[in-house]
Amino acid sequence: MVEVREETPLLSTAESSLGQVVDQRRVQELPSFGGSPMVLVQLAPGVINSTDMRLAKAGSFSINKNSQFSTDGAGTYNNEFTLDGVSNTQAQGTSGRVGFIPPQTSVSEFKVQTASYDASVSHTVGSLVNVSTRSGGNDVHGEAYWWLRNAAFDTPNLFQNRVGQKLPVYQDNRYGFWLGGPVYLPKLYNGRNKTFWFYNWEANTFGIPQSFTSSVPTERMRNGDLSELLALGASYQLFDPLTTTAVANGRFQRQPIPNNVIPASRIDGIARNILKYYPLPNQAGTRDARNNYFSTGKALEETWVHLIRLDHAFTQNHRAFVRLSKDFWQEDKNRVFTTGANGIILNRQNEGLTVDDVIVVNPSFLVNFRYGLTYANFTEYRQSRGFDLGTLGFSPSFTRLVSRDRATFPNIQLGSFTQLSNWETGDGGNYSTTHNAAATITKLRGNHSIRFGGDFRVYRENQGRFPLAVSPQLAYSSTYVRGPLDNAAAQQVGGEFASFLLGIPAG
Repeated sequence: MVEVREETPLLSTAESSLGQVVDQRRVQELPSFGGSPMVLVQLAPGVINSTDMRLAKAGSFSINKNSQFSTDGAGTYNNEFTLDGVSNTQAQGTSGRVGFIPPQTSVSEFKVQTASYDASVSHTVGSLVNVSTRSGGNDVHGEAYWWLRNAAFDTPNLFQNRVGQKLPVYQDNRYGFWLGGPVYLPKLYNGRNKTFWFYNWEANTFGIPQSFTSSVPTERMRNGDLSELLALGASYQLFDPLTTTAVANGRFQRQPIPNNVIPASRIDGIARNILKYYPLPNQAGTRDARNNYFSTGKALEETWVHLIRLDHAFTQNHRAFVRLSKDFWQEDKNRVFTTGANGIILNRQNEGLTVDDVIVVNPSFLVNFRYGLTYANFTEYRQSRGFDLGTLGFSPSFTRLVSRDRATFPNIQLGSFTQLSNWETGDGGNYSTTHNAAATITKLRGNHSIRFGGDFRVYRENQGRFPLAVSPQLAYSSTYVRGPLDNAAAQQVGGEFASFLLGIPAG
């Protein structure tokens, strides 16, 4: 009788860390919705995904999604990332975010160390994710691929069919190729068994459906007639700032604007021009002119990735490689209105360099030198960049303060009405650089492996939107149109818009 038994050891005696190795076969064959190898970190015990990673893609599109997982309860953004042994962690902020995400087709294997007590691993209370890229071989191999998802191939579900609802428009095209082999220059150099190259290029274009419910001024409001608000109650009464007079106890008093109608002669010219960038309502909305405009569209996404690696064997005991990577991502989204006043364009670009040198001095003594550079920039532009502020009526003395190529449509804040030309919260103008130099010496002595060395890093971060876009930010309040006393409660709706028509900004 032959009995075969496999048991998982309760104690690892070979190394001082626990984790999961994902080999090349699994990386290439396991399904991935977006093409990012980082989603496979969830194969490791103790790793919990805390966000929707279905759209986790290679390149710069999904840095947050690919980084937002927790290991053994350590919390999100507390993990360290390395690529070919050097730091691949961005220097932005205090959270650990992956810098460069290679395409799945360029990954040889990666390891997730979930509980590491190795002295060479630090900078994290969570896990260490080390990705190794592929290299070329003695024969030329390659592959071209195209992954397509389109709403035309999808079928509405039971509930959508019942109400006649159409599927959102969605197209996703991910395509690329890789090639690898020996360096061969006819009559000059034959790199078989010595020098190898590998190159991977991938691009992804897709759209994400967007829908917006907005609040825009009615046609009567644009002409200064806010009388329809009075039907909602006396608290909507507007007061004339030109009638302000001092009264007792240091207070100020104003007279009501008759029937809440601002005379056409008092409507500010710049306000009239700005109103042209608000569309008219296209649905009923509420009685106080909220949620009266609905629009649909899609965020346009485009990303591409380059990765090239060159390996060389100087001798049987001396090998080195150089890897260069570059990716670019652009997102054009939030075009709430078709007038061109809204919409932002996000750009993210990463560049990386790795140099690795391994010298086997003798069978029991090994030296490894590594250097890595990770650079990332994350810029944000308003879609209206290059806008001529003079067309709104601003004076030449003002428009000369802003370079035309950086000028954008002003950010207009009108209380309950949808903003024009607003920023994406938290984005824009972030730049980070990480330098990493390390040396490791390994000595085998009997049954023991002794390893020592050093790891040196420089993290540099700066941020600022000023070089990207400059334009006025005009916010309006009800301060000067409330009454009858200046300390009266503000109108629920209409006060900010009345100040806008009168040309009285709050800041």
